[in-house]
Parts: sequence; structure tokens; C-alpha cells
Amino acid sequence: MSVFATAFHNDQQKHLNLWWQGVLFLIVFLAINIVLYFFDNRLLADEILWIKPLKFEMSIIIHFITLATLAALLSPEKRNSNIWKGMTYVVVAAGLFEVLYIFLQAARERESHYNNATIVESVMYGLMGIGALALVIGSFYLGCLLYRQYQSERSSALLLSSALGLTIGSVLTLIIAGYLSSVQASYLMDTNVDVDVLRLPIFSWYLNGQDLRIPHFFATHMMQIFPLYSLWLSRQGVSIADCKTRLFYSAGIYSLFVMLLFMTALAMN
Repeated sequence: MSVFATAFHNDQQKHLNLWWQGVLFLIVFLAINIVLYFFDNRLLADEILWIKPLKFEMSIIIHFITLATLAALLSPEKRNSNIWKGMTYVVVAAGLFEVLYIFLQAARERESHYNNATIVESVMYGLMGIGALALVIGSFYLGCLLYRQYQSERSSALLLSSALGLTIGSVLTLIIAGYLSSVQASYLMDTNVDVDVLRLPIFSWYLNGQDLRIPHFFATHMMQIFPLYSLWLSRQGVSIADCKTRLFYSAGIYSLFVMLLFMTALAMN
């Protein structure tokens, strides 16, 4: 059975089905959000207020699909361990909480992030931080499980690429997101950037090198890029040994690229 088929058919591992239930729930919210985007033109921070929840919904959907698919690579023993079962429930709950609160705040025309205007919003923002940490810890732990399995098998480049993407991507995300949280500024630049600077459509990134959301994006999505890169190498007929070598070199280069984006943005702010 293929990786994707295994991810969808887990009658004996009900906790794995939870990922896909979460995905379906978020797809419903995404559909509602798309409708609201086209019919509700209210603005928040100079953007249509439904843009932010739309991006987060898509991001969490991708994250859940990634973890569900890669968890299917685990051996039954690791996949059914109590720690991973518990981690599954925590991560899915955290992801749904993040999306629901961001959606609710958008409907209220209120910021979800970096908003300490009221006691309730301050508490909720703190809970969002805990939820985001849970999402990253879950990814890192899955990466560690996959790497341990790779060490015992040594025959799957996909196991190695998934482990590298999840663990390194999680660490890079924690570094960048942790800094963003510590300075209490969502983009660290809205107040000191020239209004004429070009912005990337949909993402709303400033394209002058200052925007810290860019390295954050590439850090987080290393979790998807590396498994896909491994699959591409396999389709090109690259040997397993050569594939592993390329993966380690690529992981180093990719990490340097993300940190270069991060340090450049810091230097320009």
C-alpha cells in the first residue's frame, strides 16, 4: 500500500484518522472564508480582513496533511506509541484552536496576533503561542521518530528527507518565530518601511529584504520541501547512497539560506 493510501486507511490506528478529520474540518472553514473574502470587503491593517485567516487555514491544512502522510511511514510500534498518540491529539487541537481564534478575531475586526488590548485577548494570544509551540514540537518529535527508523533501516531516502525536513525546519521555525514573539511585532517593519515598497500579492510580503515573514515561511515549509525533494530525486533514478549525500548537503545549504534571509531582515530593520 502506498504512503498516501496508508495515511487514509488506518482502521486500527484511529488517532491517525484524526489528522484527516481535522483537515476536512479546516476545508469547510476554508470554503466559508473564501466566500467571505469575496463578499466582505472590510479592512484590517490595510488588508481585507479575511486574508489572514485564509492563509492560516491553508497553512494548517498543509501541515496536517504533511504530518499524517509522514506518520504513515512509521513502524506500527512507533505509530501506536502512547507518546505519539497523545502528541497527535495535542497538535490537532492546537491547530484547530489557532484557526478558530484567528477566524473569530477577523469577524470581530480585531487582530489575533500581538494584541494585548484586553485581558481576554492577551490571554488568548498567550494560548496561541503555546499552541504554535505544540505544532512545532509535534513536528520535531515526528522527525526524531522517523530518523530513528531510518537508522534501523538505512534503505529509505524518504525517511531521511522527512526526518531532516521536520527536525531542522522545526528548529529554524522556533528560532525565527521565537524572535518575532519576543519583540512583540508581527512583521517588525510596518512602522519603518517605505509605503512605496513593493509587496508580493497574496502573501503581502515586503520585497525590500526587511520582512521577517519570508524566512519564517521558508523555515516552516522545509517540512514539505525536503520529502518532495527526496521523491523527485528518486524519480530521477538517483541511487539511494547519492540521494542521502545530496540530502545532507541540501539541508545545510537550505539552513544557511534561511538564516541569511533572517539575518538580512534583522540587519535592515
